Amino acid sequence: MGFILAGLTAAAVSWVANRAALKLSGPKVIVAVGPFIEELAKTGFAVLTGSSLVLTHGIFGLAEGIYDAWGSGLQGIKAGFVSFLGHIFYGYLTSTVLDKYRLFLPALLAGYVVHVVWNITVIAFIMQKRGVPR
Repeated sequence: MGFILAGLTAAAVSWVANRAALKLSGPKVIVAVGPFIEELAKTGFAVLTGSSLVLTHGIFGLAEGIYDAWGSGLQGIKAGFVSFLGHIFYGYLTSTVLDKYRLFLPALLAGYVVHVVWNITVIAFIMQKRGVPR
């Protein structure tokens, strides 16, 4: 059950750190800095508490998904569900790399890189859908 505390703590720490980073640097943090903050928090708290990486990331994703969906209608619910699934995948990938190499940094970077690629993909999709030129 430590994964619940680890995931919720990671979500709270990430929320505060992401808001501070956004305030300091603007929206560009969404692409690269935000995912690093989140992956470090999720993976770090899971390792520190000896919790499952997949379940910790899942709890984080659930918290983020609820936050995304809150008051946003159907689109927010869809975004929240995709967020939940994405964070479970990042946890699975991180766990797989950690199990294979027994090294924290490569495991952290594996989840981080995929998270950044996902964010870039989502932002490009949203911009295209809104007709914003690149």
